[in-house]
Amino acid sequence: MEDERITELVPFLKEKGLRITPQRIQIIGAMMEFDGHPTAEDIQSKIPIISLATIYNNVKLFVKLGIVEELPYGNGVSRFELFKAHHYHVICETCGKIADLNLPDLKVVEDFASSVTGFQIHTHKMEVYGQCSQCKHL
Repeated sequence: MEDERITELVPFLKEKGLRITPQRIQIIGAMMEFDGHPTAEDIQSKIPIISLATIYNNVKLFVKLGIVEELPYGNGVSRFELFKAHHYHVICETCGKIADLNLPDLKVVEDFASSVTGFQIHTHKMEVYGQCSQCKHL
């Protein structure tokens, strides 16, 4: 499944002017293996042959190109996720764990914000904070 998703990403990456290298493919593949939101260190644990600096630089480039989102929540360590459909995050204030929360799009919030402020709204984010199931028992 990951190979199929990587194959689908290659034309998009080329369109963005990104050179497709074996390391970049490995980094994207490693990110796809995670169920959650990996740190650069987590990604390196899957591909230790690639330096942490190379992983970090490539992930930052992916963020700039819009295929990865940086999630700088929690304990000051950035976590990353490959672009997904619009969703929200629930963040543990203790350990920094991030869980996805899929809700119907809250377009009504965007419409209300636009009517009150006169802004043309493009998107919104919602974050919910608390303690994960492991930390609440500590």
